[in-house]
Amino acid sequence: MEEEIPEHKYLFDQKPNTVISDNGKKLIERIKTSECSVLVGRNNCGKSYLLKTITQDLGVNASYLGPARYNNFHVLGFYTPNKNKKQEKYNQFNQQFQQQNQNIDNSPISLQQSIAEFTDDKRKVLFEIIKLLLGTEIEILQTVEGNTMSQKYLSTNQHNISFTSSGFRLIATILTCLLDDDHDIFLIDEPELGISPEAQGILADFLFNKTERNKYFPHIKTLIFATHSTIFLDHNKIQNNYTISKDGDVIDISQVSTFSDFNRIHFFLLGNRFETLYLPSVILLCEGISDQQFIARILELEYPDVQFSVINSNSDSRMKDIVNVAGSILGDIQRSPYRERIIPILDKVHGGDVVNKIETLGISKDNIIVWENNGIEYCYPQSILNEIFGEGCKILIQGDNITANGISYKKAILAEMVTNKLKSGLQYSKEFNSKFFELINKITGLKRRNN
Repeated sequence: MEEEIPEHKYLFDQKPNTVISDNGKKLIERIKTSECSVLVGRNNCGKSYLLKTITQDLGVNASYLGPARYNNFHVLGFYTPNKNKKQEKYNQFNQQFQQQNQNIDNSPISLQQSIAEFTDDKRKVLFEIIKLLLGTEIEILQTVEGNTMSQKYLSTNQHNISFTSSGFRLIATILTCLLDDDHDIFLIDEPELGISPEAQGILADFLFNKTERNKYFPHIKTLIFATHSTIFLDHNKIQNNYTISKDGDVIDISQVSTFSDFNRIHFFLLGNRFETLYLPSVILLCEGISDQQFIARILELEYPDVQFSVINSNSDSRMKDIVNVAGSILGDIQRSPYRERIIPILDKVHGGDVVNKIETLGISKDNIIVWENNGIEYCYPQSILNEIFGEGCKILIQGDNITANGISYKKAILAEMVTNKLKSGLQYSKEFNSKFFELINKITGLKRRNN
């Protein structure tokens, strides 16, 4: 009797029984006919499987370019006509996808062979695009000068293409693939592989530019990417971006529909942290120096592994000016991943239009903290105030003076005293916990230390 295999457990050589959810199948039909689609998700979420499945469904008109597309060559091969080239390419892909007992990412394309198979006019177009994007001159020369019977090679800026970088050849492979007008649908797995961020940006701008696409690739109806790069997201039409997830053996697809969705995947592709861009994870805007000093020290103690920027606005009215400056640096805040990571903190008494103006500039309403009392001093831990003013004290704020139990300190002096006594794990008021710590926890995905 054959031994039963427990659910979700496979033998070492058994292929997973991967399936696509009903919702995913509906979105695949949309992806197949869209001008452009971008698939984003964690490693092992099923992006490559989806690309291969779509390629198989579409048949010979689709061209799949997998991650293992690196190849090098010294001389060009000879062109041999093959009327069945299109079908044979699909058969090769299909056979690998169906019969492999491992996840093999070989691509049925050879840069050397593809360039040889191009017409002279098509090669000129390829060389023109490479010159346009990378500034590299390419020409076909004989290996033996003066002997037309000798083999030919590609000269790039006066040396053989085999001596160029792998990134150059990877870009050339993508462009060569896209120029093959035997196909009108192209699926590219991780177009960013081996390419510098600068070159990624140049290539992505070129491929998403409708004018350039119509000029050089008029045969392309649909272009589908699976990527880990923010650069290859479709920033022009956010609905063309999709997130891929996997639960067990079931792959699901979600379409981006709002800028909030788009910001989330953009931030995910940044590793869920802005530090990779030398930017803080969270920006907090305070009304004064005491607020800044107190909050900065709390964050340093309670979230030591997170980078914060606590900015003193000097007044609530200047907060909107700082948000404006942030917008000029980060772009439209409404469309920025930073929208959910800027926290203005206001006293109870503030300019009547400040909150509305900050919201108008793109800051999320849920991120604006307004204290119930007029002064950060009311947020100081009661245990520290008791140390300074005596047990059971209740502070009174009059202008720049803080008084309790007959003892008085200037705001700046008290702020320094309190800040020096702060330590991790102190008890704070219910309001401070709910408005401040819970918001920071939500944004960072962390809990405060020792809590």
